[in-house]
Parts: sequence; C-alpha cells; structure tokens
Amino acid sequence: MRQYELVLMLEAEVDEERVGAVMDRVRRLIGTGEVVDEDSWGRRKLAYKIGNRSEANYHLAHLSMEAPESKDLEAGLKLTDDVMRHLLIRQD
Repeated sequence: MRQYELVLMLEAEVDEERVGAVMDRVRRLIGTGEVVDEDSWGRRKLAYKIGNRSEANYHLAHLSMEAPESKDLEAGLKLTDDVMRHLLIRQD
C-alpha cells in the first residue's frame, strides 16, 4: 500500500459533527485502505478569497491505500459539499 497525505479545506462554519461525516466519507471512498492519522488545524484565514469566503476549516489526514482508490477518493471529494478544496499527495 502507498502512503498519502490529504489536506482538506472545509467550509468555515463546519462543526465537528460534519467534519466527522466528511472523514467517514473519506474512509468509505478509500475502501480497503485506512486513515493512519488525523489532525484538525482549525479555522484559518485564506490567502485569497474563494468565492465570497475568506476563511476555511483545515483538516490533515495521513492515509494508506492502493493507487486506484486515490482516483475514487478525489472524485468523491469533488462531489462533497462541505469540501472547498483538497490536496492529495503521495508520500515516497
């Protein structure tokens, strides 16, 4: 299995319950993979506005999964309403 790092920029008004729902969706999308570690960075100001938003709730997760599952994860995150932006990076 490959190691990945996922950074999520969630809507600023997202509470802990909705963050949990997003992470449950991530767990379902990675199938046989696993979430190794999670870290909530909290609410931060954006460097530039995205739409009318100037703040976001950042969340970091370290994942272990196979390569084809990463494509499913990215496609699923694009459809998730609470996710403003995401970045998935394979770690060597």
